[in-house]
Amino acid sequence: MGRLYEGDNLVVMRELETGSATLVYADPPFGTNKDRRGTAGEYEDSWGHVREYITWLRPRLVEMCRLLRPDGTLYLHLDRRSVHHARLLLDELFGARCFQNEIIWHYTGGGRGTLSFPHKHDNILVYHKGESYKFNADAVREPYAPTSGYASSGITAASGKRYVPHPLGKVVDDVWKIPIVNPLSRERTGYPTQKPEALLERILLASSDAGDLVLDPFSGSGTTAAVAQKLDREWVAIDSNPEAITATRTRLEALGADVVMGREGGQTT
Repeated sequence: MGRLYEGDNLVVMRELETGSATLVYADPPFGTNKDRRGTAGEYEDSWGHVREYITWLRPRLVEMCRLLRPDGTLYLHLDRRSVHHARLLLDELFGARCFQNEIIWHYTGGGRGTLSFPHKHDNILVYHKGESYKFNADAVREPYAPTSGYASSGITAASGKRYVPHPLGKVVDDVWKIPIVNPLSRERTGYPTQKPEALLERILLASSDAGDLVLDPFSGSGTTAAVAQKLDREWVAIDSNPEAITATRTRLEALGADVVMGREGGQTT
């Protein structure tokens, strides 16, 4: 079961219980200075200057940090325009020692400019709340390459120590090649900048367990909540855009989810 809130996520998050979330996945506007439009909705992503964007983002990251459990993890999904500013801010809020990874989500599709190398990746900053944090390595393994000699026979180091391949494969590295949601995909909602379920599935499997609470303060098309529902996680999803709320609720009800609607001020329906 989960709770879906329509409203300003800063207001809603301030009403939620401290230390209640095991995982926060945040996919805010990227600071593109463009209006993002899809067949099922749109949202504004326009800022006068990057300082305005970071000023808006900062108090929301403060709340995300507060809401995480001591063993919780934040995944902040951005791109080249603002990720460097956000990393400095997260170093300040969480502490540089709590930086875990910068994941590169590499994808193909879309236009191919001729004035620069094509921009075909997003950046996902990963910070843990404390020294101990959840990371389910065996849940995110993938097969070794068919040509891998290590996979077939292992390796013996110069010291004589023997290393053998793991039966479940290798842990995925920090470059993730996952396709975008293409126009013909069954999971496509039509809401702009929708993220693929495969991306969120990897994140949730790595950093949460069944029954844990997952928070998405920028619900958008509802991918995080949908994946959490399928993986038996509790979830809280927030968005200020009524079209996003409609897309998320429709998606979850199709999964048979018991959706509790909330609003600013703690009201639920």
